Amino acid sequence: MAHRFPSAERDRLKDERRRVIQPAERIIDHMSPHFNEICMDLGSGTGYIAIPLSLRVSKVIALDAQRDMLKTLLDDAGGKNNIETVVAEASHIPLVDSSFDRIVLTNVLHEIDDIDYVVDDIRRILKPGGHVSLIDFPKRPTSMGPPVRERLDIEEVITIFDKFHVVNRWEFTEYYQVEFKKS
Repeated sequence: MAHRFPSAERDRLKDERRRVIQPAERIIDHMSPHFNEICMDLGSGTGYIAIPLSLRVSKVIALDAQRDMLKTLLDDAGGKNNIETVVAEASHIPLVDSSFDRIVLTNVLHEIDDIDYVVDDIRRILKPGGHVSLIDFPKRPTSMGPPVRERLDIEEVITIFDKFHVVNRWEFTEYYQVEFKKS
């Protein structure tokens, strides 16, 4: 099984160091979300992206396999009524076809065992013309992140998402971001 971030260390997902290295607002700005979007944060963890994204879109479904992560997300969300949580594995997304305008994966693709299956499922639940925002660690040493051997290079990710159109891509010191569109 691929590396999974341990729920017991969930406070690390929202520490100040991460806010400097991987600023949520900059990530969301690159997405250019629209207020009427319905988004899924796949592998949302404690809501590092889901919570600030909820201020800019209509609704966010936060999906994570670890119930403790989602509990922390709801506690930190402060009663925002446009965030819903779903406890599920990325490989078993229990949601209807063509439900989402945008699916966000932040530092999670490297945790998925059957990536091709999950990418097909993302395609299934994404509306026509919908977007995938993928953020992850480069395949080289950085100050944080999973072991380098478990990471995916940006070019590998683009190949994996070959049924999508690349809208834009950014490479930073500690992470990269790719915006895809369902074709």
